[in-house]
Amino acid sequence: GMCKGKKGDSADYETELLENTIVKIGVLLALGFGEAGSGIIATNMQKDGDVDLMLGGDKCVAIFGFCDIRNFTDATEILQKDVMVFVNEIAHVVHKIVDNFSGNANKNIGDAFLLVWKFPEEFVLNENQQLKLSNHNFVRQLADMSVISFLKIIAEINKNPKILKYKEHPGLNQRMPGYSVKMGFGLHQGWAIEGAIGSEFKIDASYLSPNVNMASRLEAATKQFGVPLLISGALQSICSARTQTFLRLIDRVTVKGSIEPMELFTCDLDSRNLERQTVSEDNEAYETKVVSKMRGEKLRKDAMEGEVRISDYF
Repeated sequence: GMCKGKKGDSADYETELLENTIVKIGVLLALGFGEAGSGIIATNMQKDGDVDLMLGGDKCVAIFGFCDIRNFTDATEILQKDVMVFVNEIAHVVHKIVDNFSGNANKNIGDAFLLVWKFPEEFVLNENQQLKLSNHNFVRQLADMSVISFLKIIAEINKNPKILKYKEHPGLNQRMPGYSVKMGFGLHQGWAIEGAIGSEFKIDASYLSPNVNMASRLEAATKQFGVPLLISGALQSICSARTQTFLRLIDRVTVKGSIEPMELFTCDLDSRNLERQTVSEDNEAYETKVVSKMRGEKLRKDAMEGEVRISDYF
């Protein structure tokens, strides 16, 4: 305890220290487990006895976004230990924009990010064990948010000075002349099982389903189609009519392992004429996490109540 003051002060001080430590642990747990893990933590906190992570998962309906950084192997070889800073500067942009538009960062696998927009249960109908989305305006608003997020990320990586500085990197330019940070994006929606994957040694709060894999396959296919973004017909069909006018059908494919043909859409954009952000703008972009969270929650609430039209962001 503290030496000075009466006996009571030191006890108060220790209580405060303990409270602060618990709050810190809570914040770190939330960072480590993300949105998908909060349920796992909550369930286990309420139970007596041992921690039981081997619970069944929950079925949900969500939009899955998958994006990755192009030429990452080359970047790693050249940047060496600075590759962490490189990935985290990109992750900051990806996570912040997705968070502002009602999505959650689920996991990072090196150069790839899995992002999830989960539909609240009240918009999911259960018809003979098949999960369907209701025809509520918020369903369209959330779909629009996922598309807008990815467009905003593409814009941001072409405007943010922290990311543009890699264009001037001598090593990267030597290996890849005219280098700039580029990413590929895939978006799809459908059911998934949300839960803890792993063992008592290490778990991940994650999503398992063919639909998650499909988002990743769409991202991989962007290289073949020469576009930065591919959106499945399943997602396009739940976007607002206005957002659909910005999406262009580029192919109909039957993917390996499926018999249902699937439509692929993209959104045509030209990021070459974007103006570089000024440094002051960039500093403001690093607003506190709390303020940023509140903005995201307000937008979600306004979108749910029909106060804003997300498609206006176009």
